[in-house]
Amino acid sequence: MMRSIVRVFMVIILTTAFFMPYSHALDLPDDAFQLLAQATVDSCSLCAEQKREKAFRILNDTLIPGRVIQTDESCLLIKAGSDNDLSLSCYPSEALIASILQDERLPQVVFSFYTPQNSLVGVSETDYTDAPAADLLHTSMPGTVYEGRIRLIAYKYGDGITFNYFQQTNKLLIHCRVLQLEPVIAK
Repeated sequence: MMRSIVRVFMVIILTTAFFMPYSHALDLPDDAFQLLAQATVDSCSLCAEQKREKAFRILNDTLIPGRVIQTDESCLLIKAGSDNDLSLSCYPSEALIASILQDERLPQVVFSFYTPQNSLVGVSETDYTDAPAADLLHTSMPGTVYEGRIRLIAYKYGDGITFNYFQQTNKLLIHCRVLQLEPVIAK
């Protein structure tokens, strides 16, 4: 009887893992970033708001809670200025830069994680980054490069399911949990 229950749970766990959203770091939605860039220079405030709303819909479809983003040698995580912020070495891509007009500004894209010491109202304690990864980041200098995996987390006070957009600074803050980090040693 106990073996049957264990087998059922193993099947459920394996099935869930198989269907868990997974993404390579390069799979971010360039079309949403283009819309946010266009909104930065649109003289029609209603039109700019509509572009932001459309971008948010695209982002909500792509940046869903539970999605795991995996880096590799072509796209790595970089410690940003804040102790709890990471950016991607492959953002913005050359194609994305070429797609915008001269005055348009692409949003800064930052992945932010949380710990018991640096919590945020609306982020569940189960979504905190574990101490070893957080400690590694906190003791590293800005600009340190990592291979790793992050999982997007829900944030109930966001502009989207997993993100906030700050129009004044043109910053897209994506809430995440760091799952794995490995510093990249320069060759």
